[in-house]
Amino acid sequence: QLEREDEVIGPVIAPFFPQKREEGWWVVIGDPKTNSLLSIKRLTLQQKAKVKLDFVAPSPGKHDYTLYYMSDSYLGCDQEYKFSIEV
Repeated sequence: QLEREDEVIGPVIAPFFPQKREEGWWVVIGDPKTNSLLSIKRLTLQQKAKVKLDFVAPSPGKHDYTLYYMSDSYLGCDQEYKFSIEV
């Protein structure tokens, strides 16, 4: 579940962009070992959001992945969370 800390929602400040630009966010599951993406979804975060990402189950065993949360409008606010799954 994702939740916005700031209540201000509106177009981003992008003086060189030719029109108003709303912020967008990418939620990605990736495998850093193989440099591959398992699932990706773009969303606009108003106040709260629940996101479901589907991907094909890997081969049996333990797998380490990373969840990336990336802004397409702001620098410096991307986040990474490492997690493991057992199949």
